[in-house]
Amino acid sequence: MSLYWGDLHNHCAVSYGSGTAARTLDNAKQHLDFCTITGHAFWPDMMTDLSKYSKGIGIHLGGFAKLQRYWPQLMKEMAAANEPGKFVTIPSYEWHSREFGDHNCYAPTFDLSLVDGPDLPSLTRRIRRKQKEFMLLPHHCGYLRGHRGTNWAEFDDRRSPLVEIYSNHGSSEGEEAPYDYYHSMGPRVGQSLVRAGLQAGHRFGFIASTDSHDGYPGHYGHGRVGVWSDKLDQKALWQALKNRRTIASTGARIRVETHLGDAVMGGVTPRRDGTRLRLEVEGTAPILSVDLIEGDATGHRVRRLPGNVIDSRFTPGRHFVKVECGWGQGDKVTEWIVNHRVIGGRLLSVQPCFRHCPYPMTEQSSTERIVSHDSKRLSWIGRTVPNPSGLMGGTHFHASGTQSVLLEIEGNSKTRLQTKCGPITCDQRLSDLAAESAGATLDGYSSPALKVHRAVPEREFVYRYEEDYTAHFSDEATGYVYIRVIQSDGHTAWASPIWWE
Repeated sequence: MSLYWGDLHNHCAVSYGSGTAARTLDNAKQHLDFCTITGHAFWPDMMTDLSKYSKGIGIHLGGFAKLQRYWPQLMKEMAAANEPGKFVTIPSYEWHSREFGDHNCYAPTFDLSLVDGPDLPSLTRRIRRKQKEFMLLPHHCGYLRGHRGTNWAEFDDRRSPLVEIYSNHGSSEGEEAPYDYYHSMGPRVGQSLVRAGLQAGHRFGFIASTDSHDGYPGHYGHGRVGVWSDKLDQKALWQALKNRRTIASTGARIRVETHLGDAVMGGVTPRRDGTRLRLEVEGTAPILSVDLIEGDATGHRVRRLPGNVIDSRFTPGRHFVKVECGWGQGDKVTEWIVNHRVIGGRLLSVQPCFRHCPYPMTEQSSTERIVSHDSKRLSWIGRTVPNPSGLMGGTHFHASGTQSVLLEIEGNSKTRLQTKCGPITCDQRLSDLAAESAGATLDGYSSPALKVHRAVPEREFVYRYEEDYTAHFSDEATGYVYIRVIQSDGHTAWASPIWWE
């Protein structure tokens, strides 16, 4: 199977948010394999006190009404953008609930109907009467129950084979997980966390999504999901999602393969002492930790597996080099045209690490894109703003305003990476980049800048591990194991669990 990357939860101006559907889909095509445009649709138990919540009520009701009007056109645009083998779209809309937690409804068809219900069981029954296949996937699970956190007592893994473990809200995995919640909706708390759902005996896989409202699916740092599938088409992706063959990532394309006995991520295996656990990870930066999380109804434990060593001494072979541009001060938007040349080596692949940048609403094509690429050269363009922590309503907590690409270079001590952008020319040997990064500014102090990150050798971003696994919990219980990977750049991935019984 191949690993495909996309975003299953992203908003734009068809409900409340910014960016047309055409622009949103074009943005996604530049760096993702699949996406959805999620429309805000219903909130049956929304607050009614106008003296306290007038603004929020107006925003939501206006967004719901707008989606009803534009929904047929949105389905047509998503169907037109769906190109099996190249780029896949899956329709979705969002159903809010203080009591049950927010859920997104998905279907593998472009005749998905907008269906409401007063509660989650009623919603499920009503959708089932209209849709042969559908999913209702909870997100930002960790908020307080009654404040749009997931109500695990009402969870049903038949309708919800996956849950969103990370988005720009933060991570809802567990108490010690990185990326806490700081949105105005409140803190993440134990009763609503994803691990509480696993300990309750529910079986679900993990996804990560942006939940951004800027019409930029897959915004690097806000969340993406990797799906192991035999094809890149709607039917195959849908089946892979149902089977929980997923990796949730903050943004980096961290490839994880987990095997426990004959089961892979999302699967189930009989409980036997000495069952072989096999793990392979390929990250995009030095792997700082690989954690094995295991548990059952009685509790859980987090075990850090033996790690890789970070060693700056150069060895020939595969390296990842991230090239990043942005920074500066004020609110100036900077245009970038960046050209790379690999001399005495090969450019094996390129991974875009693009983010949303403010743009005029009249623009309908993405400004972040790969222009050309072969085994020796790469050209790409993008726009950046200074640190956007105060922009967009203060909701972008975990990502900067830079743009970057990740170069996979095969080379030796004579290989050089040459980068040109406007007045900047950086020309470094791969062996020198293995020891330290380099950079330059466009126009002196506090002006926008370009950074060539340290070259990361394969031994630091590839991780393999095997052991004879024995569950550390009661003999009568069923349980779960899953893998969490944390890189030196902070990017984190969660592979869907394997259950033993």
